[in-house]
Amino acid sequence: MDRGPWKKWTPAVAAAATIAALAAGGSITASARTDLPDRTPQDVLEMVAAHELEGFSGRLESSVELGLPQLPGADVRDGEDEDDGSVDGRIAGLLSELTGTHEARLFADGHDRFRLQLLEGADQKDLVLNEGELWSYDSAENEAVHLTLPRHGAGEESPLARQHPGVAMPTPEQIAERLLEKAEAHSVVSVEEGTSDSGRDVYTLRLEPRTDQTLVDTVAVDVDAATGMPLGVEVRAVGQDEPAVSVAFTEFTPEVPDAGLFDFSPPAGATVEDVSLPDGMMRHGGPGHCGSGAHHHRGEVVGDGWDAVVVMPADAVPQDVADSAVLDELAVDVEDGRLLSTPLLNVLLTDDGRVLAGAVPQQRLLDVAASGTGEE
Repeated sequence: MDRGPWKKWTPAVAAAATIAALAAGGSITASARTDLPDRTPQDVLEMVAAHELEGFSGRLESSVELGLPQLPGADVRDGEDEDDGSVDGRIAGLLSELTGTHEARLFADGHDRFRLQLLEGADQKDLVLNEGELWSYDSAENEAVHLTLPRHGAGEESPLARQHPGVAMPTPEQIAERLLEKAEAHSVVSVEEGTSDSGRDVYTLRLEPRTDQTLVDTVAVDVDAATGMPLGVEVRAVGQDEPAVSVAFTEFTPEVPDAGLFDFSPPAGATVEDVSLPDGMMRHGGPGHCGSGAHHHRGEVVGDGWDAVVVMPADAVPQDVADSAVLDELAVDVEDGRLLSTPLLNVLLTDDGRVLAGAVPQQRLLDVAASGTGEE
């Protein structure tokens, strides 16, 4: 089933993809309306599955509150050390990107042109794709990276169109497509009418997991009544009063943006790096794609619903992860390993080197680990 041209954008970082797929959403405060045509949950799910929007623009807000304690040690809290290449620096940087509140502007036109602007106070990070030319730019560092992508045939989707342009802020559409794919099989689904944070009339799908083997309490998805595009997603954790993670459009225009927005030239004085893709990378689906064959053994998923657990075998986990000072501080000792626990996501690092993660209770991870999944 065709789920629209934007559905195939996926995060390039595996950890971000896992959290986005299992535990991302948007803060929804829809006000009640009664003038929309009545639709069943199945009707709205079909709207999302069939929607195709050639272009749009908008402003996004995300909020991720996983209940993690403050990162230990000045050496990993210092922003300059998050980029030092060490595993602690990388973990600190990733947690910094995934948690807290973020804002962005997003402009999209077909498969081959988009612009994402991550706003960080007075600073800004841009990712711009314009017909095969990809630029990333960090205003704080005044540094740009340029990449020329391989050409693709007429009517063929650009490989990079399958990649989401932002790691720290996946769009409501990307998250909703993942969460709704098997919604009816694993959830009780209902629908309400309202107005989203962006001012658009929406149908709000509410999902309640059918299993108690998950940390997810409810999910709400705002679906634009006119276009069928998801505009906001909210996930609440069991026993929590406020949303754990949120992503939602606060402004949204379903029109093709001005073409000039996709033109980019590095500012004067910027450091520019030209990079090349490794041979064959784009032929196998682009950055972050495992391709076929040998790489599939690098990880597997146990279960296909809310109780799904991602398992990475020991040989796919860098050795320095086990020695991470950040994880030592954040994790607690459990049977046969260490557990990093949040209201919405649990991660188990076993003594034999495997890593298991899911929006599931601690015991679910322990049971999957005890079954031998991911062992040599």
